[in-house]
Amino acid sequence: MYKKKETRDNVWLIPLIAGIFVVLAILTPTAYFSYMGVTWNWWMWNLTTLGVAGYDSVSLFISDVDFIIPSIITTGVVLLSAVNLLILFSSTRKRNLDTKNFGLRSIISAVLSIGIMIYYIIAMDIAFYDGLTVEDTTFTAGYHFWDAFNPGFGIILLFLSAVLSFVGVGVFQYYSKRKEDIVPLRMDTGKDYIPVSKTMGSLNFCPECGFKNLLIDAKFCTNCGFKFFKI
Repeated sequence: MYKKKETRDNVWLIPLIAGIFVVLAILTPTAYFSYMGVTWNWWMWNLTTLGVAGYDSVSLFISDVDFIIPSIITTGVVLLSAVNLLILFSSTRKRNLDTKNFGLRSIISAVLSIGIMIYYIIAMDIAFYDGLTVEDTTFTAGYHFWDAFNPGFGIILLFLSAVLSFVGVGVFQYYSKRKEDIVPLRMDTGKDYIPVSKTMGSLNFCPECGFKNLLIDAKFCTNCGFKFFKI
């Protein structure tokens, strides 16, 4: 019999895309400067590339401790957020996660992404304001980092990831509630009520499709919609 695929079954795409955004944020510059043929890209893990039109670009790591510490903290937290999202994607894909845990883990990743970017933006501005020396070139103190640099995709992608995580919570909750409230019509009404175990802590299997229902008090199968009757 044809079974309509529920939208909730595809919710795992949201943490997957959000996780990919976080990974890409690590691989792309968080800030860039471009003026009169001079380009300067800056990654969150403290890699910078300097380029002048007509000359080969130079890649180097900033050795100033005021920049090293924020880069280590930021990269570490962003990696943690990426791992959390990818684990969330895997768990949701296998349907081993309830609404509460999905929402909690999504919010954790969103808060980590937004919080660490706010920290990074402030820390970079403070460090740059104190002055910087790069390849025997000294940038005098008293200038704000974000007056010279523009936010790069590394920052934009993290904020997009956070937005997706928040959206995922709402979508997951909506379709979870919808699936509990709506029981699909079936032709074989004689099988609508099948006894299932009430033993707390046991795992119940749907007699119709064999899917493992992790919720002891489930009213119907979350896979095929088959309605249960408890004894």
